Amino acid sequence: MGRSPERDDAAARLAQLEAELAAAAAERDLARGGEERGDGHHHPAEAATDADLRERELAAQLRHRQREEQLRRAREALAAGTYGVCVDCGGPIPEARLAAVPDAVRCVGCQSSAARRR
Repeated sequence: MGRSPERDDAAARLAQLEAELAAAAAERDLARGGEERGDGHHHPAEAATDADLRERELAAQLRHRQREEQLRRAREALAAGTYGVCVDCGGPIPEARLAAVPDAVRCVGCQSSAARRR
């Protein structure tokens, strides 16, 4: 049994997303190296700025891990043949949504409902 063009498109979209995540992580790592400072802060504003930068970095790392998890689930769905099927209603996820959000696991309606529940 050969691969379908839809499956190839999905795999390509997920690979692109994976590359974007890796590039963003590398960029953050590079920026973090340039932000290294000694611990001899002499002004409270400088310490507050450093704390804010650390908080932002932690938030970025959390978002990155969440995106990696979403990507992992999308790859599993692709392997299982369920990629493009809404996990809530079982209906198809529109191609336009998958093109915009390759790791989408819900159709637009179900995603809206899930967001309102949060």
